[in-house]
Amino acid sequence: MPQNSSNRSITLRSIPVVYGCLWGLFIALIGTLIVFLLAQYGGLQAGGVTVAAYITHCFAVLFGGIAAARQVESRGWFHGGLTGLLYALFMISIGLFVYNTFTMDASGLFRVLLMAVIGAFGGMIGTSTR
Repeated sequence: MPQNSSNRSITLRSIPVVYGCLWGLFIALIGTLIVFLLAQYGGLQAGGVTVAAYITHCFAVLFGGIAAARQVESRGWFHGGLTGLLYALFMISIGLFVYNTFTMDASGLFRVLLMAVIGAFGGMIGTSTR
């Protein structure tokens, strides 16, 4: 059994953008739980929850870009940027299908571009720390 799980890990690492996006989603889950606990028991106000959610997603994309870039030998910025773009598209799909909140205006497109840029920056860091 352990050899089979290591084969899955090798297969997942061979697709660095998906690997980085999964790491980003994992970090976003942990950050969301922390924000929830702070809002529930720490007295975090509604405006603070919004800011904390944006910060959580930025860190998730940054570390997802780092994880993606550490799986490749070159062009970490490219893989990190694609990771940020995939993460943003995943969040958009959740927003559209579950909450119907995303709008295709300048603000929404700026957020998608920002996630791609943050992911590219994480990719640069990931390549240099490899």
